[in-house]
Amino acid sequence: MTKNNYKLLKYLHENRPSCRCDMPEMKINHLYLGDCLDVMSTFPDKCFDLIVADPPYNVKIAEWDNIKGYYKWCAQLILECQRILKDNGSMYFFHSEMESIARLMEWIRQNTRFVFNSFIVWYKPNFRNISFKNPSDDNNLRSWFNVCEYILYYTFQDQTGLTTVMFDTNNFPALRRYFKDFQEALGMSQAQIEFAIGSRKAEHAFYWGSTQWDMPTRETYKLLEALPFKKNFVRREYEDLRREYEDLRREYEDLRYTHNLDGNHSNLWIHNTINNGDGHPTQKPAAIIERTIKTSSSKGGLVLDLFSGSGTTAIAAINTGRRWVGIEKDNGHYEAAQKRIRDREMQPTLFEEI
Repeated sequence: MTKNNYKLLKYLHENRPSCRCDMPEMKINHLYLGDCLDVMSTFPDKCFDLIVADPPYNVKIAEWDNIKGYYKWCAQLILECQRILKDNGSMYFFHSEMESIARLMEWIRQNTRFVFNSFIVWYKPNFRNISFKNPSDDNNLRSWFNVCEYILYYTFQDQTGLTTVMFDTNNFPALRRYFKDFQEALGMSQAQIEFAIGSRKAEHAFYWGSTQWDMPTRETYKLLEALPFKKNFVRREYEDLRREYEDLRREYEDLRYTHNLDGNHSNLWIHNTINNGDGHPTQKPAAIIERTIKTSSSKGGLVLDLFSGSGTTAIAAINTGRRWVGIEKDNGHYEAAQKRIRDREMQPTLFEEI
């Protein structure tokens, strides 16, 4: 697909009719039967906390894995994910083919608001043994056998999400106003303040109308308190200011994407490949899906699985106390997933801490 075609696709998507009032209400904890693009088009904007996308890799192992116009189809899919994911949401995109990954990552970089966060490698120790026996006279392998799959982790924010918080000048309004009044009471310019205390340590405290505002340190605040005021001003104790800052910072944490650390937090995930016959040939281990859910959503968050297969993501969401929505196109896999989900819902649930 040419770059111009990609731009046209993006333009058409962004300039589609905005009225969605005739769309059916989205069902929660529900598995939809249908094409993912058709079903996604009925969902409201910015409604999901986490999207798990495990699409066909287009390696032509079966009819469902042979998609004409694959990159155009992926582009449409990713743009719909961009529309329905919350501003502080996350997306995990599974794939195994490096050429496809490279092309998709570059397209995402140039054509979406998604910000690349991490490249996760899923190493499958048992994969070679169960899929490709040791070399023999019948073996004509001429490359290194791949025992990994890959997961692209995207958000809409920087590596910490803190930039989004600090760049909003509506945040910390009382503290910004306090340091504005402080400077006016001193009757000094920022340059004069810096000269008086002998450093530029206080400059960010007086960027009260800027995206660069931040609290001064305790030591810098002591230097500021020693400066003479030219008009009456009631100084606040630093501990009082710090408590207010921390309270607001915790409140603004909700604006940042969720990222709960686990005990072995790295981008190398080691899990044997497991297909227990629950209904799909490329079924992912529940532990991998649960890890993405626990890391990138909170209890009660809403998780979307675009290619539900045997229903593993729904099961993982139930296990971890999240709400979920799933989509599956194949009738056989849909029925198998429905049964598996019903069986799980009949069991008692013991939520973990995260």
